[in-house]
Parts: sequence; C-alpha cells; structure tokens
Amino acid sequence: MSFKTKTPLKVAIIGSGNWGSAIAKIVGVNAAKYEEFDYTVKFWVLDETIDGRKLTEIINTQHENVKYLPGHKLSVNVVAVPDLVETAKDADILIFVLPHQFIRRTVDTLAGKIKPSAFAISLIKVG
Repeated sequence: MSFKTKTPLKVAIIGSGNWGSAIAKIVGVNAAKYEEFDYTVKFWVLDETIDGRKLTEIINTQHENVKYLPGHKLSVNVVAVPDLVETAKDADILIFVLPHQFIRRTVDTLAGKIKPSAFAISLIKVG
C-alpha cells in the first residue's frame, strides 16, 4: 500500500510492555524504510529504574527494553519518552499497545492534547 503525504507522518507508540516493545521493533524498522513516515518513532515508556539507570535511558542508548523484551534490539529511530503527552502531542498516528485497564486513564490524559487530525490504532488485548 502506498500513499503520499506532504510531510512524513509522525508515529507514537503508547505502551512499552513486552507487546508494546515488540510492536515498537516492527514499527521502527518500517518507519525508517518508508519515506511516508517520519524517521523518529516516539515510544511512551513508564520510567522505572533498572540497576540504577532509567529505563528510557537504557532503551535510548542500548536500543533494548531490557525489562520487558530482553534480547531483542529496537531500531535506533525508536526513542523512549517518559512523558505521555510529549510522546503523543505531534503524532499523526497513535498506536495503543497497553493493558486494557489503563486505556481510560491514558486517553483522559491525552484529551485535548493531540492533533485533531490524528488517528489511533488499537492493539490492546482484552481478557
């Protein structure tokens, strides 16, 4: 499928568990490959401390989510961001990959803070 846009579409991934990290790996590779997408893929990560380092710092330097998807490298264009609104505010495409019980709180936080033209893709598992 090919489509042309005036400016590359910005993608944000909302959720960084093992499922979100697996999706970030795939989306990062594809965003870097196709000119229709902005090279950088923002990846919302709840900042935790792992062995004295912030998880976002580990992901951004080692390109691996060592807590939730160890042993699998992420593309260098996947950038972990600890702030949800900062991750999503300029995105054209929001990919939601988080547990269903967190969706209401997450979208309430984003209400009125994203592009009106943005669209969402849900990869949320229920049950």
